[in-house]
Order: sequence, then C-alpha cells, then structure tokens
Amino acid sequence: MKRISTLTAVTAGCVLSISANAAMVTLTGTDVQFTFDDASLFGSASVVGNSLIFTPASFSASSSNGAGAVQTTDTLNIDVQAITAGFNLTSFSLAELGDYNVSGATNNGNVATGVNASARLQVTSLTTNCSGGLFGGFPCLDSAIANTGPLADTGGASVNWSLSTSVDLAATAGWGGDTHVTAQLQNNLTATTLSAGENAFIQKKAGGIVLTVNPVPVPAAVWLFGTGLLGLAGVARRKHT
Repeated sequence: MKRISTLTAVTAGCVLSISANAAMVTLTGTDVQFTFDDASLFGSASVVGNSLIFTPASFSASSSNGAGAVQTTDTLNIDVQAITAGFNLTSFSLAELGDYNVSGATNNGNVATGVNASARLQVTSLTTNCSGGLFGGFPCLDSAIANTGPLADTGGASVNWSLSTSVDLAATAGWGGDTHVTAQLQNNLTATTLSAGENAFIQKKAGGIVLTVNPVPVPAAVWLFGTGLLGLAGVARRKHT
C-alpha cells in the first residue's frame, strides 16, 4: 500500500481548541470539518490547518507486582468532510507519541514483562461504493495498523515511544479520493508484570490525523508529523509510583 502524508505548518493563532465537556463537537480546519464525540480517552482536541490533534490526559495502562496483562483501549469515530470546493480527501496519516517505564523485570529479555502500544486507522467512504458486492458494491474502505513493543526494562526511567501509519485512498481500486468519510481510530495500551517487585506503565501523550493532498516521501512525512506533534503536545510526563 502506498503511504503518503504532509505536515501543515503551525502558525500562531491557527489553533482552535474545544472544551473537555462530553458532547458531539465539530471543529473546522482550513479545508475540512471534523465531527466526533469528545467523551473518550483521546482527550481534548485542536485543529491546525487540516490536522486534528488530540492531547490525552488519562490514556494509560499500568501493572505491578505480577498483576499480569492490563490493557486500556478506546475507539473513536470521526466524521471528516471537505468544506472547500474542489478539495478532495486523498490520504490520512496517524502519528502517536507517549512515554513508558518498566522496572524490576526478572529477565530483561522476557517479552512478556513490559509494555506495548498499537493503533488502527480505518477510513470508510460515505459517498463512494467500491466493487465486490452483489448490489452495487460496498462503501470503499481501507485500514492500516501500527505497533510498538514489547518494550522492556528501563530501570524505572521514563522513555518515549512513538508509532505512525497512514491510509492512501488511491490504494483502493475504484476510490482514489473523496469528500466525506468516517475515520476510525482504535487504540490499545498494554502493561504486563509477571512477578512481585515488577512495575510497568505506559501512557499516550499525543495523537492526530493529517489529511493531505500533495504526497511526500513516507520517511520524511512521518518524521515531520511526529516532530510537530511532539512540539504541540506540551504534556508533562506523569510519574508512576
């Protein structure tokens, strides 16, 4: 699957924030409009250009003293609609950042002791059917998954983690571009300890979606997007005790 993305420049005064009250909210970017339920672990949201950026406050997983695998998961559906004439949604990128710490692992190489994070980005058309069905096909759909981990002993120190993935509508036959879709984000954080004296903690600090028109090479795009989110997050690391 071809994967493309770009980072919209961040300029003063172009960030629109929303309240933390649970409700269906709509945020308007330069060329697109995002509507979603903000009652989720994804936290508060803002828009920069055509990028929707979340800053979670309590999206974390923790396990101590042999409690086993503890998982925190959440799914968010986002209605994305083009509002500028002639603007087509062509690709979506998801980048996420966070930190973790693991201490007291009885075996530093034991992959069952530690933490991991995963994310799934799925984009479904609200305007276009693709072939494959008996009655005119089904709504065009594409998805991508990203994982990081297992991440093992850090000696109790906080260490950053990141992941990224993208969906290019041109990779689905009969699609290529759209004006109205649903973007679904599914996130999982897992912390695991096997024995007394072990501690594992992982949290998500920032995540976002970037809609793009002009493709750039994947490595450069992912690096730029991740760096931009890290600067925007501004979330102090929480200490795990």
